[in-house]
Amino acid sequence: MMEAARRFGRDETVTAVTQAASLWMQPESIGARWRMMAELHGPVALAHLAHGEPFLPLAAFVDRLTGPLAELLPPSLRQPCDDAALVEDGRLSATAADLLMENLAPSLSATDVASWSMPRLSAEKVQGWLYGQLLATGSEAGYRNARRTVIDNSAGEMSDVIDAIKLAGLPREGLVIEIPGHAQFAHEGEKYWFGCPVCRYPMRFQLGRVSCMYPPHAKAVGAVTVRLSRRRLPSVGAWNKARAADLGGPGIITAAPVDGHACLVQPVWRYSTIPGCEEVRLHQLLEQIPGVTATLWPYTDRYDLHVSAASRRKPWRVDVKDYADAARLANELLKRGTLTDSDLLIVVPDHRADQLQVLNERLRAGLNTRRRIAYTSSSFLKLVQKAA
Repeated sequence: MMEAARRFGRDETVTAVTQAASLWMQPESIGARWRMMAELHGPVALAHLAHGEPFLPLAAFVDRLTGPLAELLPPSLRQPCDDAALVEDGRLSATAADLLMENLAPSLSATDVASWSMPRLSAEKVQGWLYGQLLATGSEAGYRNARRTVIDNSAGEMSDVIDAIKLAGLPREGLVIEIPGHAQFAHEGEKYWFGCPVCRYPMRFQLGRVSCMYPPHAKAVGAVTVRLSRRRLPSVGAWNKARAADLGGPGIITAAPVDGHACLVQPVWRYSTIPGCEEVRLHQLLEQIPGVTATLWPYTDRYDLHVSAASRRKPWRVDVKDYADAARLANELLKRGTLTDSDLLIVVPDHRADQLQVLNERLRAGLNTRRRIAYTSSSFLKLVQKAA
């Protein structure tokens, strides 16, 4: 039983469930969708049996594909983040997509590979590929410039985005695409898009409203009504400008034509631009504290922030992490073996505050230590302010 439980673990089960939820919403014939569901149902049903749970029938599996992820996982595999809905607005939810990329297991079948529409890149593979491209710039200064370029140029005029990418020594291939269809809407014979006021990335347009595909930004800013008037550029209704400013964004929402504009590919935006926005914001706030100096991405990004206070003998070394799955993040950190130095801390954005208990418990157990390892951005800033 224990061997079977290891074989049908969280990675494989989350992958199968999230893929099934996405494929069930695709415009395929009902027969084709049921055939794909039957293939993906197999590993999920076996996972339930392997973890001592009753058999999960195919009909029940499909019925639950639009509900919370937790309802399709054996209790022993569930994490707090699994309360997220699998489907929103007729497609795989952004949180479920994050969980898929963070837990992505090897392909389950030939049909799976042929039918899956989302790029099959795990979070680690995306980060590893981009890290290699950034290192190829050849120097620490070049690395920092390229890293900042990916953060500051998530979308915009195609010539500006491509010129910035080239100037930073990064390849256009694999990084830049045209504005995706889900962000486009038509007005008086032209197609337009709106960028998120926090990360600038094209927001999803649906039913006359736009919202960022990164759930914390969408929650902070809100779903914004699009206003269309004859002989005028599209505009937007009320939105939370103060909250966008708190998150460090440009704080504007302006319509732009689809023609002549481009953006980063979605995985790079999600796993480089998004955490990078928080790293830059945190750096700016640290620099405002008297007696404190902070350096971004020292030693070619061995970690994210090197923070020194005049009154403290040793600096803090900070890694900023933004995962939907706290348990997965803890496992990755322990596997890499980078937390043995007591000066290295993990900082998560404030909207991940509910992860701190799981992170600290698992990291303490894995490292056999009693020290606090994980902080939110706000709690780390208070720690530095107190020391300074």
